[in-house]
Parts: sequence; C-alpha cells; structure tokens
Amino acid sequence: MFIRKIVSEGLAHNSYIVGDGDEAFVVDPRRDVDPYIEVADDECFKIRFVFETHRNEDYLIGSRELENLTGCKIMHGSHLDFGYGEPARDGNVFKIGRLILRVLETPGHSPESLSFVLYSPGKNIPLAVFTGDALFYGDVGRTDLRGEENRVELASSLYDSLHGKLLPLGDHVVLYPAHGSGSACGGNIADLEISTIGYERATNPMLELSKEEFIERKAMETLMMPPYFERMREQNQKGPEILNMKRIKPMDATMVEDAIPHCVIIDTRSPLSFAGGHISGSYNIWMNGLSRFAGWIIEYDKDILLVTEDGENIETARRYLTRIGFDSILGYLCGGIEDWQNSGFPLEQSGIHTTSGLYESLKEKNDVFLLDVRERREYAQGHIPGTVNIYVGDLEKRLEEVPSDMPVVAVCTTGNRSGLGASILKRHGYREVHNLAGGMTAWKEKGFPTTNLFI
Repeated sequence: MFIRKIVSEGLAHNSYIVGDGDEAFVVDPRRDVDPYIEVADDECFKIRFVFETHRNEDYLIGSRELENLTGCKIMHGSHLDFGYGEPARDGNVFKIGRLILRVLETPGHSPESLSFVLYSPGKNIPLAVFTGDALFYGDVGRTDLRGEENRVELASSLYDSLHGKLLPLGDHVVLYPAHGSGSACGGNIADLEISTIGYERATNPMLELSKEEFIERKAMETLMMPPYFERMREQNQKGPEILNMKRIKPMDATMVEDAIPHCVIIDTRSPLSFAGGHISGSYNIWMNGLSRFAGWIIEYDKDILLVTEDGENIETARRYLTRIGFDSILGYLCGGIEDWQNSGFPLEQSGIHTTSGLYESLKEKNDVFLLDVRERREYAQGHIPGTVNIYVGDLEKRLEEVPSDMPVVAVCTTGNRSGLGASILKRHGYREVHNLAGGMTAWKEKGFPTTNLFI
C-alpha cells in the first residue's frame, strides 16, 4: 500500500494519491495534475478513481484533467448537482487493488461534503480517513460559505458528522484533511505533519465543546472571504475547463513597455528587491503568495505580465496562478528587472523601514501613518500602538482611509503582505510609502511595545 500527500504551496491545500498493486485513486486533486501522473508512472499505478470531498472554494479542482489524461472515474457528493462525474452516497464501497474505501456523508462544511474511510488489505478495521474540510488538525471546517442564513444549520450538521461519523472510527485512525496551517478554509489549523482521531479528540478544542457551544462558536466565527471564492465554486460545480497550457512568451523590455497599457504586471520578487526598483504600476506578490492573493486584487479578464528574479521561476508562477483560474499569462520580462533597467526605462522605488528606525522615528513623534494589513484577528493579538488595520485584500477598496499627504508605513507579520500593500499604494499615486522589514515578528523580537484588542 502506498499513500503520498501532495501539498500545494500558498494555498495550504493537501491532496493525496493512494495505491495498491497496480491501481490507485486520488483525493481532491489540484488543477496542475503532473504530480499525480508522475507518481502513478513511477509506481506503475493506473489511476482508477478521483474522489472529491466537496465542491472546493479556494482553488480549481483537477478531476477533469485527470479524467482527460487517464480515463479515471470521478466521484463526489450526491447532494449537489455537479456538471460532471458521478454521485457517491453514504455506505458506498470501492475496491482499489486490495484496498477498500468506504464513503461517509459528513455534511457541515457544505451539504455535499464526504469523507472516505480507508481499510488496509484483509482487515475490517479502519486505517485512515480523508476528511476534506470537515476535520482539520486542531480545528474544524468553516460553516459560513453557504450564507449566513445556513450557518447554524450547517454547524449543527458538522457537529453531528464529527461526533456521529468521524470520531467513532477509532482513536488509531490516521487523519488526512484537505488543508493545513495557513489555509483560508479554517481559522486555527495546527501546523502538524500528521495526526490521528485520538490525538484530535485529546487536543482539538472544537471537539471539546457541547453541541450548543459548538454551534454558538461557529455562529460567531469571522473568517476572511476572498472574492474569488465565488468564481471557484461556480467552476468547480460545472467542471473547470481543461487546461490548454501554452508557452509563456519571453519578452524584452521594449515589448513589455508596449504591452503595459493592456496588462497587469505581477512582480514576484522579494519586497526588499521590489522596493529597490520596480516597473511603475506593478503589484508585488511574492511567489508563494500568488495562489492566495492574486484572486483578491487581479481582474480575471486582464492579461498578466510576470516579473521574477532574473526571469526565473516562470513555470512555478504559472502553476500557482492557474490553480485559481488565471490562465491568461501573456509573457514575462526576460532577463528580469535588470533588463528593464539596462534598457533605460524608468524605475519606481518605495521605502524600507527597519524596526529600530521606525521605533526611533515614533519616539521623536515624527508624522507617519502606520497601516497594518494583516487579518483582524492577527491585529487583535498584538500590533504597534497607533496603527490602523486595513486587510491587504481590501486595501484598494478603502484607499480613502489612508492619507496621501504623509508618509505611510505598511506592516504585516514578516513583510510580504505589507510589500503587496506598499505596491498597491504606489500604484495609486502615494509618494512616500515604506514597508516594515521583518514586520511584527522583528518588532516583537526587539521587545518594542505592542497593544492588543479584545474581540
């Protein structure tokens, strides 16, 4: 028997390929399906099934890609009208090699949510369970994605699924969820590599609550709702288009300059490199942030031009973008920002503040606007006194709250999201914009003062 976890960086999405003998199945594949094909080829597996735990919201599913390439069957929940695949229902059993996979309907995160229980060869004892967004390490799935009017009902269903279906499988059962720490699909997912039903029973705070307490906690939960989630839901229900991967065109500085009026530029370099010099109007989204943040700020009908370190990592950037449906990548600046500079085109710059420099500046009461671009719950847990909190994904819609006639210092945890925030302000004509290098991590490390909120 063989189990391999495939992690999608930036999204904190987990998918799995499981095989025995010469047959395999995949759970919740991402859209760029090469890793599953490569594993199957290396292990001499034929992929027979794709099992979807639910209609995903944060990325495009790769089921149809695998169906197109391997002829496998796609199975998903029966309580939603999908435009592809076949319905699986509670108690259905599938045999793959010598393995047995049994379907559990575990609604709550969504009405059609499924979990899949794996039995090892010749044993009538559950070995592992693929829980999708029902049960995570240290947390459970969110219940707000079907609207406020359904939140309480779904929370009640999720509690019943956890305590009536998943926990009774046994403490020994290995847990394989669809997301890890950092995912937008949970609020407090633990940073663990592996867990079991028993470990979650003992440590997961959401499993300690009574049903009434659980529903109340889920009813009060406030999590970010990226605007691209709705697009992902629609496409994942009807079935995303099959990828038609075209070569991304290398472009010299003159070609890029001609294309700028019709494109949006994403610069994936580090915030420090970006601050030192960038093409005017660029968004600075670091590489591992592409899948999570491009959907917040980039319009889907725009062509994208990429700027990376020396023109490298183009294929990585493409993969991260296609996972959330950005397929129109026109080209990239061949030779990187150095080619632009050496061609005599203008560079725009933004500022960098060190923690010590900012602390001294604030002690001297210098006029500065502190902008914390983290999520509200992060801000509440500790921020620099006097900062204003506007989440980076909402910044372009709330620019009127940021003064343009004084220096602005953008702050996040380490400097990546604030780098994006600084680039947004520069795009909109803010002249004196700085990014706090090292962010709140460095600020706290130096022992500088913070304040908390109670929310």
